[in-house]
Amino acid sequence: MREVTIAVYAVSLLALVVLEVLARLPGSRVPTAGECLSSVMRHPAGRILVILSWWWTGWHFLAR
Repeated sequence: MREVTIAVYAVSLLALVVLEVLARLPGSRVPTAGECLSSVMRHPAGRILVILSWWWTGWHFLAR
């Protein structure tokens, strides 16, 4: 099961990289990660979700 979890995270990361590359092509209608984040950060609920996402990431991957 551990290998499946790692594979899912790896595929997700690869998909994010591919989307970012596609977003940076000339004439692309796909927003970049920065544009998506700035859109989310315009709303108070979005700011809370970003903070909670960072907290979850830190708790699960950085805390020991």
